[in-house]
Amino acid sequence: MRTIKLFFATLFITTLLVNCTHDDAPDTDCDYEPIEEGVGSSLDTLLVKRFTTAPNFDGDVDAVWSEARPLLNTAHVTPAGDRIITLNGSSNGDVSLEPLDLMDPYTGESIKYSLRGGHDGEFLYLLFEWEDDNDSKDRQSWYFDPVTSKWTQENKYANHDNDKFYEDKFGFMFPIGNPEGFAGGTCTVTCHSNLADPQPGEKVTRHYMKNEGELTDFWHWKRDRHALAGACDDGYVQWEDDEGMASANGRKNDEGISPYSTSMKFTDAITDLSSPKYVIPSRENYYWITQAEIDNGTAVAVTGVAVDGVLTLANNTLLDPNGDPSYAQGFGNKRMPSVIINPGGQGNDQRSEVQVRAKHIGSGWQLEIRRKLNTGDPTDAEFVFGTETPFGLVIFNNAAIGHAQSNFLTMKIEE
Repeated sequence: MRTIKLFFATLFITTLLVNCTHDDAPDTDCDYEPIEEGVGSSLDTLLVKRFTTAPNFDGDVDAVWSEARPLLNTAHVTPAGDRIITLNGSSNGDVSLEPLDLMDPYTGESIKYSLRGGHDGEFLYLLFEWEDDNDSKDRQSWYFDPVTSKWTQENKYANHDNDKFYEDKFGFMFPIGNPEGFAGGTCTVTCHSNLADPQPGEKVTRHYMKNEGELTDFWHWKRDRHALAGACDDGYVQWEDDEGMASANGRKNDEGISPYSTSMKFTDAITDLSSPKYVIPSRENYYWITQAEIDNGTAVAVTGVAVDGVLTLANNTLLDPNGDPSYAQGFGNKRMPSVIINPGGQGNDQRSEVQVRAKHIGSGWQLEIRRKLNTGDPTDAEFVFGTETPFGLVIFNNAAIGHAQSNFLTMKIEE
């Protein structure tokens, strides 16, 4: 098995921690050892050349990838500003139950990564690898609380290190045209903090563009929600007319089929108690339910929630969690998923144009990414031979918003 940690063993790089709203490029002078003789590596420039033969797009690392010079760097989780209000419903408005900074408890974490690129004249190919010992997919699972006799979900936003119940993710941002400040600040120019008037669940740091009419291309992959899609969410960031407010959210998805739904909550009309919407009886360690499993009856709908937590199912059976540690918070192996997934557009719509083949190999993630150099979509970046494109990337390690960022990068595309 290829070991990503060994892949990075010769990399000794010191990078500058960059705050989300900082616009100045860091000093990138440092010493590092090239990992492959004749190919070398770079700290901040992704060199994209034409392949002799395009790689098989399957998530494996073909020999042809040895032709591509890797960009080797480290992404860091940096502070993003105080939360001001609570984000988790379980906190019931008590700010003392949540950490202060929006990125806590992830602040200070760092992730080594490698990024390679190439093209075949039609498609851009990327090989993105990062260190991560765990394939995180336990995303906000439903569990039974025997003290309250209620079903609830793991927190979306971790309150402490032992409260991380989410999925691994990545994001890339590329400019569409020439947005103000992007060449020097990359992703940081889209990030705005200290926003006003946050309502319950709203963050005081948001992404939107500085000026009306400006756009950036945003690729966002989610380990659970894209498990069947073979793609990431191809989206964009735009300006918002409520700029300066916590309600301003400039992140949008391109048109197309959503490959997931997070509407997994059922509420009993009589008891007013909630539970997961579907369960797969007797299944263990599952982190999503497919639409096909709902359609064929493998997943059974919940039709009632009793005051003692017993669930009535659509097949006229009961599920009693009382005294059963299989439904316990944190470790129960029959906790229920928070998402429903489907194959999505499979590359046939704008939202699924950025195709992804992902594998966790035990020591980290190994992903091949493919997209047309020019899709013709006005909300997509165009990759042109002979140009240099500034970009940034982020890695989420079992986190909803606590992302490690690596900005001030450049993609240089040669014909």
